[in-house]
Amino acid sequence: MIREPVLVLAFMLAVVAFARWLEERYDAIRKISSAVVCTLLGITLANVGVIEHTGPVHEGVFTFAIPYAIVLVIMGTQLRELAAAGRPLLVAYVAACVGSLIGGFAAGVTMSEWVGPETWKLAGAFSAAFAGGGMNFAAVGQGLDTDPSTFAAAALADNLSTVPYLLLQVWLAGALASMFLRRTRLAGAWARTAADAEGDAVDEEAMRRRWTDSDMSITDLAILGALPLLALWLARILSGMWPLIPEVLWLTTMALIAAQLPWVRKLRGAEVLSYFALHIFFIVLGAASELGRVVEAGAPIFTFMIAIIAVHMLVAYGIGWLLRVDLPTVSIASQAAIGGPGSALAIGMAMKWHRLVAPAVIVGIFGYALGNYLGFSCAWLVQALVG
Repeated sequence: MIREPVLVLAFMLAVVAFARWLEERYDAIRKISSAVVCTLLGITLANVGVIEHTGPVHEGVFTFAIPYAIVLVIMGTQLRELAAAGRPLLVAYVAACVGSLIGGFAAGVTMSEWVGPETWKLAGAFSAAFAGGGMNFAAVGQGLDTDPSTFAAAALADNLSTVPYLLLQVWLAGALASMFLRRTRLAGAWARTAADAEGDAVDEEAMRRRWTDSDMSITDLAILGALPLLALWLARILSGMWPLIPEVLWLTTMALIAAQLPWVRKLRGAEVLSYFALHIFFIVLGAASELGRVVEAGAPIFTFMIAIIAVHMLVAYGIGWLLRVDLPTVSIASQAAIGGPGSALAIGMAMKWHRLVAPAVIVGIFGYALGNYLGFSCAWLVQALVG
């Protein structure tokens, strides 16, 4: 077993490199993402005795990786970009987030006895995740001090939800097409041109590489290394002064403010560094779990997650239909909420909804900030009712 902290960290970095190599080489791995692979490898390596379940490196990663990822990814956003998304997509995305909040609350209240004492925490974490993606799940789950094994099982469920939900969305696009077209009378929403396809094919690759490759300078690296530490220090001070507001919400708010500063927007590499930090975190998250407890917690947690997604779908598609939003917009907004901007990109390109790809990625990125607020709100509401 590898116990020396320096070797543990070196080994984890090698695991990240291996997971990235698998994603670049195999389409099947690309569909589930290298982050999911890191979670699975963390669970496997710890439970077969290659690395420990916990240790100094693990504690350091839990302390710094998620704060780094939150601050860096949000710093790459601009509030004025929301205007480019367009009113129908914004309406559909808000409806999707409301659906996730209602779903988390309803499932948390009705299933608390079966899922267990961590139900209110999981309700918040899943509600957050289904407003922007896995980063929100990690931030809220960690912020609520969720039991490690329960957290690992739920994180695995969340990570594995993206691709099945995407496939379900593709089926729904056909099954609900006539109903939405009669309601919206926007048959042109399904149309595309060859010029659109050619332009967005280039955009697709650029968007993917935004999270994995970057041309950055030493100055960029130094500032991006320092700003999250400064934000973390300030968040701890503010959290100590106002303990009712979690540290991660202070971090989110400060990152949103910093993102509007012109000199911060010029920094290169924030997304890549945040994605790297998430990979390390997911290895540690997987390693912290004892496989027996993960399996034991699996069925209730998966059912709990499916219930939240079901309510999300009813609300998102129902409000979209009532407000006469076209089906492609509703679908891609829902996917952006459930799986984040990356999965919104995937369904947009797969379904040839090229005009919606860039706007959906924009709202998905803002979901990283919005999801944290929604997640904690949901958790506190459920806790107030079920304890």
